Amino acid sequence: MSQAMRTQSIQLLAFGLMLGTAPVLSGASTGSSKHPLYIGVQECAKCHTDAASGHQFTRWAMSAHARAFAVLARPESRRIATLSGIPEEPQKAKMCLGCHATAADAEAWELTESFHLEDGLQCEACHGAGSEYAAKEIMRDRKQAVARGLILPDREASCTICHRPKGSHEAVLKTKARDPKQAWLEIAHPIPSPPLKLEPVHGKVEERSSGKFKYVGVMVCAQCHQQAKMGYQFSQWRQSSHAQAYAVLATERGYRLAREAGVKGDPQQSPQCLKCHTTGSGCDSASFRESFRLLDGVQCEACHGPGSEYSAEAVMLDKAGARHAGLWSVDQKTCQPCHEKPGGKPFDYASAVKKIRHPTKPPAVTEGPRYKTPLNLAPSPDGKELWVACEAAHTVIVVDTATRRKIAEVPVGGLPVDVTFDPAGKRVFVSNRLDDSVSVVDVQTRKVTATLAVGNEPHGVLLDREGKHLYVLNTSIDSISVFDAQTLQEVKRLTASRAPWSLALSPDGHRLLVTHALSRFVPRRTTSMSEVAVIDADRAIIQDRLLAPSANLVQGVAWHPSGEYAVITLLRTKNLVPMTRLARDWTISNGLGIVWRDGTVDQVLLDQPDVCFPDPAAVCITPDGKYALVASSSTDRVAVVDLARLTAILRAASPTEREHVLPNHLGKAPEFVVKSIRTGICPRGIRCAGDSSLAYVANSLEDSVTVIDLQKLEAVDVIDLGGPKEVTQVRQGERLFNSAKNTFHHQFSCHTCHPDGHIDGITYNTEPGGVGRNPVDNRTLRGILDTAPFKWEGTNPSLRRQCGPRLAVFFTRIQPYTPDELSAVENYICTIPRPPNRYRKLGEPLTPAQRRGKQMFERTRTNDSREIPPLARCITCHPPPLYTDCLVHDVGTRQPDDRQGKFDVPHLNNIYDSAPYLHSGMADTLEEIWTRYNPYDQHGVTNDMTKDQLNDLIEYLRTL
Repeated sequence: MSQAMRTQSIQLLAFGLMLGTAPVLSGASTGSSKHPLYIGVQECAKCHTDAASGHQFTRWAMSAHARAFAVLARPESRRIATLSGIPEEPQKAKMCLGCHATAADAEAWELTESFHLEDGLQCEACHGAGSEYAAKEIMRDRKQAVARGLILPDREASCTICHRPKGSHEAVLKTKARDPKQAWLEIAHPIPSPPLKLEPVHGKVEERSSGKFKYVGVMVCAQCHQQAKMGYQFSQWRQSSHAQAYAVLATERGYRLAREAGVKGDPQQSPQCLKCHTTGSGCDSASFRESFRLLDGVQCEACHGPGSEYSAEAVMLDKAGARHAGLWSVDQKTCQPCHEKPGGKPFDYASAVKKIRHPTKPPAVTEGPRYKTPLNLAPSPDGKELWVACEAAHTVIVVDTATRRKIAEVPVGGLPVDVTFDPAGKRVFVSNRLDDSVSVVDVQTRKVTATLAVGNEPHGVLLDREGKHLYVLNTSIDSISVFDAQTLQEVKRLTASRAPWSLALSPDGHRLLVTHALSRFVPRRTTSMSEVAVIDADRAIIQDRLLAPSANLVQGVAWHPSGEYAVITLLRTKNLVPMTRLARDWTISNGLGIVWRDGTVDQVLLDQPDVCFPDPAAVCITPDGKYALVASSSTDRVAVVDLARLTAILRAASPTEREHVLPNHLGKAPEFVVKSIRTGICPRGIRCAGDSSLAYVANSLEDSVTVIDLQKLEAVDVIDLGGPKEVTQVRQGERLFNSAKNTFHHQFSCHTCHPDGHIDGITYNTEPGGVGRNPVDNRTLRGILDTAPFKWEGTNPSLRRQCGPRLAVFFTRIQPYTPDELSAVENYICTIPRPPNRYRKLGEPLTPAQRRGKQMFERTRTNDSREIPPLARCITCHPPPLYTDCLVHDVGTRQPDDRQGKFDVPHLNNIYDSAPYLHSGMADTLEEIWTRYNPYDQHGVTNDMTKDQLNDLIEYLRTL
């Protein structure tokens, strides 16, 4: 094995074990028949505390590793998480815990009672789960210890996964990544050779008893006092000198002060020193519960008294009861005995208390303004109110249509997207994308009366005409939930195409149309094929699946009142031609589809030769059937389409013209687009009022609703939804991301290819090297900040370069942003939220299949016991918590139209939601990566796997 391979192998093993994801060491490879468990730093300390071991525990306790979990409670950590698109609290986020705690991803059964996540980066982070090698007789035999799972990490490479440069940390902390060599010296903990021997410490130990009150230890206190509502008091303690009080005795200064006090032996054994540097010193063994740990230094009970009787939450909530149960009052006298001129320094009680204070509220975090971001809206059946789903505020805003003023705001679930009324106008249903739920709101009381669990990332929501069935589009898992609207029980789940988006009910109430944002999977190097599903509303079944060839991002849909046809919005992305064709408005074109009652689908463009109509996001049809209003979210306008003219053009055209000419004709739009109406910034939703007089447009990035007079075809008012007026840098970046003003002929925006910061499922030819050369799959922007370099070939070292010079050369053909604008776009992209993993939440146990898949992901040997080379192991290139080593590798996927075969390793977080896969999108599914595109085991050794093993591997990958 080469040195590089050896180094990388040790690196991945060490950090895999730290995160609870290292190779499962079976009895055959460890010399033990047991699965190794994490035992915790205190168990290691039993042998690694004394002078003979070099006070190794002390070196750890005094290091930043011991405080790694605690620092996640700092406001700076919250800002880093926000900048990384992590919506959870850092101490509950897998992405943060991956580098700040040991075994953060392990299951409960893999942890012994002595292990505590709150101890941060412990010995087992680098040396592996210790249950099988920790015994003294085994550790004395290095060969046997290694056989039982002891990892001997490499001096430098082991640290790089967590300590490599991270843009999020540098932006907030203003620090650069540590020098690995210097960092290694700081944490080095060699055993002295020969081992240091000290004379025994002699001193009178005055034993006393705490009576019925027993010491329970800081970890018992932490169960309640680590929570945000308690101000992260445990983390405050962990970062204080009290937590290091025992460890500091073994430092050079500790020895010096001990000698000055007449202590000749090990200060950590001296009753004189332990009296003030530990908790409960001098008490007999009966005074301590098993949970107490001496090495934790000056703990909570040092000041508040033995906690066995008052530590229960129910007792602590009763102040008088807690006092009666032994809780001490704390004042200057409590601190004075130990702090009276220690080391010759006077004790300032007032300033000392400020340093160790432990508030009962979370630390203040400076957050930016909370915007509304309205996405969709629905007028009430009587027309008196307008309900607006506001994504960023997690609310629905109620507008009085007579006064055009906001009159109420109703909290619902996370990231509400769509809203609909029941036919009686008594209930409103709101889909919540973040929470995978639908909120049921009582219109009269404006309260959520029920919450329905649905599929992943619900988007469109609608009831049938009778109010019998509620349909919810589960965008992320390609399904449609059907609920009984009265019992609120899910009665069936229909199979959709990819990313079902919006629904519309036919005027006769018998049919529902469902649009889909992503194309079906199509053969490599062929155009998109999108679907419009037809649901039989009477039977709640899929009746038909209509096709829109060469179309993608089919989102908006509205029925003509005649029922003869419906109108859909769509893009026609010609991804098989190089980006040089952008100069002719050809690569990305925007238009409409006419879905006829007989199932025929026609397509026309809204683009004109000199001005395009990018990102048609939504459509509504006036109640008289005369016009269709189409919102362009990236040019802040609504196109008014004369439907009589449009349908006449289609009817007059030959079949060949309807199939091949009109869908690509840039000159037809002026014949049926009669007007363009300016709106607010980024219109995403549009609805017409039932009386045919008004239309309402949700301006998502201006927190307003534009009111359009349908008689005048003019914007006549703007309804302020009460969002902040300040435009932060992130909000400015979001506006630029969703704007086409900086692209040639205003053809597209960043959102066009990355809707909601995610994917459009398209493979592009972004290089000017000729038709069909170097095709690349479009990658998600969710959670990419710390995964540099960027681009499939890894040629862009930063997001700034990715969104600036590269964008100018290959996409916009002009310099897209000023330096300030580029900074804003970069900041916004970093904050695009990562949805929580739907297959496994933090702390949830793995299913049996996922557990078996984890073993396959981390395995070191094939089914026939051959050793797998380190670079052929999954976890080598995909180490947690980002599941990428941020390097380029040749995994044998180069195709004839690729110019080279080395590609950047993508992160695997939420990999289930970003198909297709591989650099050119050649694999439609995760299974195909290894069943079709890994014939020679270059992309991991997988050809020996059984079908069941591969299935298990896929199940585990979905949990990452």
